[in-house]
Amino acid sequence: MSLSSSLYSGTSGLTNTSSALQVTSNNISNVNTVGFKKGTATFADTLYQSIGTQAGAAQVGLGMSVGTVSQNFSDGSLETTSNSTDLAISGDGFFIVSELGSDETFYTRAGNFSFDESGALSTSDGYILQGWYVDDEGDAVGAITDLILTEFTSSPEETSEMIVITNLESDSDSNTNVLSNVYEYEEGEDTTVSSDAYEYQTVVTVYDSLGSAHEVTIYYDKISETEWEYTIATTAEEDSRELLEGTSAQGLLARGTITFSESSGEIVSMTMEELTGRVGNLESVGNNATEDIHFSIEDSEAMELDGYGIAMTFDGSKWVLDTSSLPDNYANAQIIYSDGQTIEIVLDPNSSGGETEADLIIELDEYAVAGDTISFDINDTTDLHVQDLENVIYTGDTANNTTMAINDAGVLTVDAQDCCIIWNPYTQTWQWSNAEQAAEDGTLITGMIASSTATSTDTDTYMSITDASAMEMTVEGLNLRYNAATGEWDWNEELTENDIANETVSLLDSGNEARMSLINSGEEGAIDSGGAITLTWDGTTSSWSAAGTAAMDAVIITSGSDATSVRVALYTDGTTAGAAIIEYSLDAALGTAGTETISFEIDPTPPDEYGNATITTSASGFSIDFDGENGDDLTYTGVTGTLADGDTLTFTVNPDTPPSEYSDAVLSGDETKAIIDLDGSGGDDDDDIVFTFTDALKAGTDTDALVDRSVIRFDISGSTAWREVTMDEAEETGYLQFTVDFLGGSYGSTENSISFNIGSQYDGNNWVNDSLSTTQYASSSSTTYQDADGYPPGDLTGVEVSSDGVVTGAYSNGQEIDLFMIALADFNNPNGLVSEGGNLYSASTDSGAAITNQAGQNGLGTLSSYSLEMSNVDISEEFVSMIELQNAYEANAKIISTVDEMMDTTISMKR
Repeated sequence: MSLSSSLYSGTSGLTNTSSALQVTSNNISNVNTVGFKKGTATFADTLYQSIGTQAGAAQVGLGMSVGTVSQNFSDGSLETTSNSTDLAISGDGFFIVSELGSDETFYTRAGNFSFDESGALSTSDGYILQGWYVDDEGDAVGAITDLILTEFTSSPEETSEMIVITNLESDSDSNTNVLSNVYEYEEGEDTTVSSDAYEYQTVVTVYDSLGSAHEVTIYYDKISETEWEYTIATTAEEDSRELLEGTSAQGLLARGTITFSESSGEIVSMTMEELTGRVGNLESVGNNATEDIHFSIEDSEAMELDGYGIAMTFDGSKWVLDTSSLPDNYANAQIIYSDGQTIEIVLDPNSSGGETEADLIIELDEYAVAGDTISFDINDTTDLHVQDLENVIYTGDTANNTTMAINDAGVLTVDAQDCCIIWNPYTQTWQWSNAEQAAEDGTLITGMIASSTATSTDTDTYMSITDASAMEMTVEGLNLRYNAATGEWDWNEELTENDIANETVSLLDSGNEARMSLINSGEEGAIDSGGAITLTWDGTTSSWSAAGTAAMDAVIITSGSDATSVRVALYTDGTTAGAAIIEYSLDAALGTAGTETISFEIDPTPPDEYGNATITTSASGFSIDFDGENGDDLTYTGVTGTLADGDTLTFTVNPDTPPSEYSDAVLSGDETKAIIDLDGSGGDDDDDIVFTFTDALKAGTDTDALVDRSVIRFDISGSTAWREVTMDEAEETGYLQFTVDFLGGSYGSTENSISFNIGSQYDGNNWVNDSLSTTQYASSSSTTYQDADGYPPGDLTGVEVSSDGVVTGAYSNGQEIDLFMIALADFNNPNGLVSEGGNLYSASTDSGAAITNQAGQNGLGTLSSYSLEMSNVDISEEFVSMIELQNAYEANAKIISTVDEMMDTTISMKR
């Protein structure tokens, strides 16, 4: 070989060593470049030249070249920053960036991003980070695109659930009968519920769909040992429910009960009713559920009175009112226009709108089909939410002795006046005492039986009632008897001590007294009127004898008569069976000389229930003054023939009928309480109204019913403005819901339902308590926890980036909203990427196509926010490499200088 080959080999060493030194110098210069990946140069020998040797052919090298310059993509160290959009990738992967509007894509490990003036998350050179926008669940939507922030404000969200966890003091007392009844809104007044009407209250802030805040107050009051009632109300001025506007109930939203376990104090069950307003008891059969039906009041003055049972049917083209059932207050109501979704009604043709302008408009969400029906009630604007007993008057033993409890106000649906219940101390039963209602129904006088054809039993024709109110107690089988001797009708009841009159005692020992007692009252109708009896003691025979009137037999009872007492059986039916028995007991034994007598008369008295009643006989019958106030309350004119002595007439006086408005009501009780099952539901739900007496009421035949009879009179204020929230409605969310409307859109368009969460959820069968729930413990009533979802609008205050690349916006209203998701890319051969400068790489055929996914998925690294990945250059390694390259360079330079000297020697040989 020539010397020139050696020269070329040294030259290649110099050239390529300097190239490798350039890689090292580039590494050192980028030691602080964010995301920089150091390069590594490797050498390769070049082609070899064959030469002959003694051993045969051999190869001699021609120098070296740079084999590769590869990059080390190992992670660099992380540097903490104060910028949430400074991002670092831990593991494999590259950020994807692109110029705005360009399809050209670049990749980088430098994560120093920031939002530019247009909201784009970009590099300092303006390249925009790529990723996906996300939905409400945080899942990626659509294709990879520029990440540009558009959500600078957070839209408001209306409240759908409020959580109110309280402890209600178990030792507290009830403050009012029905908590919802004490709510009263008057324009200009701040207080709607008096502070002494409830045990505890708490306030929760909720939001409407525009983000305005509103206060909702929950009031609690105790009902019984295990049951509490609550009402939910808002500020009346902010309550825009159309059917409540202008009423004293405006602001009142819902009410209900909470039942606790007696032993654990935890929730067992709860109920809820929401206030619907002036239209109540809405029922629908057909294509529209009740929540699909919306009302708009066009003329409030035209519907100020109660009206129950307005019903209509769709015939396929129009709605038709059921005129046969229209309430009296709206008897002239008419539909002036209707179709499958709209009904316009004139309730009062004499109203300001006349017959052409609707007073009430109904809109349906779904088209009606033939046969669909709708019915509803109209509630009086005055106290339309009140369900209560009013004008309660206690007389007799009930006065100053009675407490009243309304356990189920929801059954008080309609008004009822002058209701009355009465305690009969003789039968020891409670009875309705609505005589006027019974007279109207034709049931006050029933069961007439006559012993003679001379008297008619046709009550409809011959019995007239002048004053039904005087007949306030039930008497079954009231018995009258005709006395031919006097030509008068008289009472023919069982004997009582009050029937014994004109007693004359003629005893030889004037100091000896005789005390009368009634041993047996006899069968009903067994004692004649006006009967005189004489009992005679014969001292010679030491025996008693008895003498009575022709119509009455008197028989001495031998086993009960001796010198110190005498018993006599009185009867009129020819047999002693069921006879009345009277006994006279003497202070001293009678002697054996002469005769001694005791005489008395039977003066029949009226039934105990009507102790002051009197009978006046007429040619055709009689009249009865039941209350003894000198007025004929009942007149009978049915004597159609000649009466015989002893003819009887029996009938029942029965005012025991419930109010017509509550015809199914059932009354029960005893001397300690009176119980009214107002809706007749029976079972465990039979104590709708309970009157409890501190001291037991009097009972027994020694009670003067006229003086001590116990009567409770009351009016019922009813309403159908309350709608039960059923358990079926709670199954979807597990909570009972009430309706609010703060914005007042037409036809309920802005209404919103809010779930009332007290820490117990309905699972379809039972209420299941959470770990934190409302309780009834002995500690003071207090709020344990409260919250409500929903929020006002908010401004963006910052962003956060999670390890999986989800960018979340933080807003001034406390909300955090997922904005978008950062995409990462990886390559099968990262060393095949083309460095573009500016920390950017581009894909090539050597790198292969980018594989994109979410951070942390499919082998990609995770993201660290507030961090930047620094250069992975190790300066000490670079210095060692630089020394090695320097030595190599010097060695190659020495080769060239040596060859140069050799060539000089060669040239010198010629000289």
